[in-house]
Amino acid sequence: MLFGVDVASYQGTPDWKKVRGAGIRFAFSKVTEGTGYTNPTWAHNRAGMLALEGFVPGAYHFLRADSDAAAQARHFHRQAGDLSAFAVALDVEPSGSSRPTVAQARAWVEEYRRLSGGHRVIGYFPRWYWDQIGRPDLSFFDTIWQSRYVNGTGGPEELYAKVPQSWWEPHGGEPISILQFSSSATVPGIAGRCDADAFRGSLAELRALALGAVAPPASGAPAWPGRYLRQPPMMHGQDVRRWQARMRERGWRIAADGWYGPASERVCRAFQAEKGLAVDGVVGPVTWRAAWEAPIT
Repeated sequence: MLFGVDVASYQGTPDWKKVRGAGIRFAFSKVTEGTGYTNPTWAHNRAGMLALEGFVPGAYHFLRADSDAAAQARHFHRQAGDLSAFAVALDVEPSGSSRPTVAQARAWVEEYRRLSGGHRVIGYFPRWYWDQIGRPDLSFFDTIWQSRYVNGTGGPEELYAKVPQSWWEPHGGEPISILQFSSSATVPGIAGRCDADAFRGSLAELRALALGAVAPPASGAPAWPGRYLRQPPMMHGQDVRRWQARMRERGWRIAADGWYGPASERVCRAFQAEKGLAVDGVVGPVTWRAAWEAPIT
């Protein structure tokens, strides 16, 4: 489990060395909003996060409904600079009279990918807003960053103990990879309270998720292929076949045909339940690693 934070101008200029020293391993800083706003602390946050070892830096744009989405992506791209080492996220939620649409989110993602040469984009898309606007398909994002808050204030690890397993359930056709579980966390190096986030995996797996790099092997497990295996629609490939073959070695009744369909999802859910993992039927980095590392019972 990795803990992270996300910050905007409200948090001033964090002491990123202290933040890293407090056990935080990733962070997202707001960069832009709409087509005219740039976070005045972005340059400080960018330099501070990049200077840290064993840390994944992140940048995000706050999508507005009242201006062109592609123009917003261009504004973000200009102001953010080179983000080849950063996780990139798009914040899609209402603010005042602004209620951004899925069509606008998709247009932003398409334009930013064009400008950046295909950089992965994480969708910050709260489930409650997704419910409000009719539960649309969100599969144009690479994964979802979900928000739902526990009560109280304190350190991230203390607060995360209150999080129920159900908050990790996927929505919109994408798994939940990052969970923002508090807006009232206290972290050394950050003035006042801040948002706290969790990622259930290793630092290498978070980098693979954010940047598309392949995570290195861990404790005998082959490298996670860098994509989530799920259905529908049916996914096909050697990564599916490899996972199926491993599950057969573990004694599960499954065909190693390379197609991730209903039968593969059923085996995945049963395996996740057996090993105490999040039961979502999706082979992400944690479930993939467990297929090789978890004891065979």
